[in-house]
Amino acid sequence: MAEHYVWIKHFHMGMAYLTIVLFTLRGLYRLAGGAKINLRLRKITDRISYGVDSLLLIMGILLLVILQLNPITTAWLSSKLGFLVAYVILGVFAFRDRLPMAGRWLCFALAIGCWVLMFLTAKKHLPLWMW
Repeated sequence: MAEHYVWIKHFHMGMAYLTIVLFTLRGLYRLAGGAKINLRLRKITDRISYGVDSLLLIMGILLLVILQLNPITTAWLSSKLGFLVAYVILGVFAFRDRLPMAGRWLCFALAIGCWVLMFLTAKKHLPLWMW
């Protein structure tokens, strides 16, 4: 599997870019669209996003196995996974109709910020506190 490292790494990176583009487009459509949201289109885009996120997770796990990295002992990886959890939670809140619109926009913006911090952490291989 190690012979496919470069391919897996680039695929993982491509899926990371694709997931933030999809998240941003879905968020803008849902938050700016208001009541005019087409439920069929929403369902399709959600499923595409879930598929991309699943591939992203699988490729990430493969990279951990190939590189024999332990998130508990690798500080930058722990930091990246922390941002991932925050990104997912904030993304869920951004798409919940129960929150007021201002709260949803705030969660949306914070989720994008978490993605940026996650990306920079992975790029630098340094946890946030060591930048």
